[in-house]
Amino acid sequence: MKKQELDAVISDAVNDSELRSAEIPAIDLYVDQIINLVAEKQKGGSERFLDRQLTKTMINNYSKDGVITPVKGKKYTKEQILQILTVYSMKNTLSIGEIKRILTGAYSIDGFDGEALNEFYDRYMDIKDDNRVYAAKIVDGMIEAKGIDVENDEDFLVALGGIVSLSGFFKNIAQAMIDAKYPEPEEPEESEKDDESNEKSEKKKEKKEKKAQKKEEKKNKKSEDADGDTQL
Repeated sequence: MKKQELDAVISDAVNDSELRSAEIPAIDLYVDQIINLVAEKQKGGSERFLDRQLTKTMINNYSKDGVITPVKGKKYTKEQILQILTVYSMKNTLSIGEIKRILTGAYSIDGFDGEALNEFYDRYMDIKDDNRVYAAKIVDGMIEAKGIDVENDEDFLVALGGIVSLSGFFKNIAQAMIDAKYPEPEEPEESEKDDESNEKSEKKKEKKEKKAQKKEEKKNKKSEDADGDTQL
């Protein structure tokens, strides 16, 4: 592969197109409207990203997993849409659980609200724009520093391995930062689990007993009505 071809591949690989907060309507939107909004924006990026469309299932899963705040009714607020877009943007690098820890940590900051999320998202998008340029410069610097000739098949493999290692290191750094700042919530103690299980069992038993009692009362009432008819 010629160096010019590699440059074109890198440029295309980082050319995703993402919504800015100013492009999101101030009104609440249905899930299909959100999906269409994102899909329309993605048309401005590389074709490689068109098969990574945001879907209704993804959004439902984000909600089910508690990554975004609970939805009231069928419409999503701008704040919830920004949460969805943050998860959607990060999920190719981090797990849903890790992203949830980030958002949970953000909302634990005193005064962090929808406006603060809006500001974070815009700054995050600005950095992503800069990183598209930095990514190409980092690859160029590595190739030059190591005297790699990408037109040579063996050197091409070395360049590819170097890029994979960089990707892995950056991911490891992000995960280490998450672990340091937003540790995983502790699992409840076994005794707490037992108490919770016992409480559920008691409630289930109580519900069953009430149902049986109502059934018995209904049966007795029918019996009383039948005796009254006989006496008449």
